[in-house]
Amino acid sequence: MTQQELDAALQLIQNRFDTVNLLYIRKVARQIKKIGELNQSSINRLVIMSEFAENVADITRALAVATGLTVQDVNDLYTVAAQDTYTDPRFTRAFASGLTVPVRQQAQVEQYTRAVAQQTAQAIENLSNTTAIAAPYRAAVDRAIMAVSTGLTSYTEATRDAVREIGYSGLQVHYQSGYHKRLDTAIRQNILDGTHQIAQHSADLVGESLGYNAVELSAHAHSAPDHEPVQGRIFLKEEFDKMQAGLACVDINGRHYKGFKRPIGEWHCQHFAMPFSTEFSKPRYNEQQLQDFEKQNHEGCEVDGKHLTIYQAQQHMRQLETEVRRWKDTAVMAQIAGDDTLRRQCQKNINALVAKYGQIAALSGLTEHRNRMTVQGFKPIKVKQ
Repeated sequence: MTQQELDAALQLIQNRFDTVNLLYIRKVARQIKKIGELNQSSINRLVIMSEFAENVADITRALAVATGLTVQDVNDLYTVAAQDTYTDPRFTRAFASGLTVPVRQQAQVEQYTRAVAQQTAQAIENLSNTTAIAAPYRAAVDRAIMAVSTGLTSYTEATRDAVREIGYSGLQVHYQSGYHKRLDTAIRQNILDGTHQIAQHSADLVGESLGYNAVELSAHAHSAPDHEPVQGRIFLKEEFDKMQAGLACVDINGRHYKGFKRPIGEWHCQHFAMPFSTEFSKPRYNEQQLQDFEKQNHEGCEVDGKHLTIYQAQQHMRQLETEVRRWKDTAVMAQIAGDDTLRRQCQKNINALVAKYGQIAALSGLTEHRNRMTVQGFKPIKVKQ
């Protein structure tokens, strides 16, 4: 599976949860607007809370459907990730020499794939079950009721903070530690982690069955600084184990490396430790390629008088993509709630963020991915900056 294919699969899943998030935003915004059309004599808390309960039930059902469909997708995605191991060109020479993967190892790959798929499915269901729907929604409704009951002259201003908070935060997963994260981000990371686990473990089992005695780390442009020195290098298994434990290690060419805390393949790392045979395998990268990667990364660019590596510029662009999506969600909610002032504020923020995004892309030479800033239901408006 190529990175492009994985990204496409993840985008389909994200679109599914974006639809649920839009439903949530619309339900809350419409009810807040409806409450604002009432007056002190006509407001009926029982009727309002009945509609609130119906809306929460609708959102919860939609979330359950999206979760179920995603669990099916995860099974398909993980199966492909495991099967791709057997066709990896870096095993070709070993297979051509007559080495084969025993049935026992193949069964272990299948068993592990099912186990991780079940684990990810449970995690996704837990995330959907711990997603805050009712609490922030009710807080917004209570604020709206209070604004009408007290006869405030500016109902829109009184409810603006609630609209902004719900639109910007979206559906949030709340953890026992008190930490919270947007639902789409949490699910995406769970699936990415599972896909990487499947691919890595499957490759490890195949390499073990073929008698491979080392690993070659993948390499890419714009690497994070902690992993940049070791990417593309080859390590005997015992030295790689030291690396993963945070200890100093040595590659097969005698180069020494300091230990680092973040293990390869974990904590958002996209590097892959491919089994390598000092007998059958050929290095995928040469010294010049790795030096070019590092040189290009550190040449970087200047943004607002500050030097950034290309890695840092890339991370900044990812953050801007997320911020734009958040403010677009808020703009959608403001439009439905009838708050034109907040909608204009959102558009100003969006324009500034998009301009900064384009500036960094131009200075760094990185590719823009404006599709990542798309939000369902958003309609831009013209504003004075």
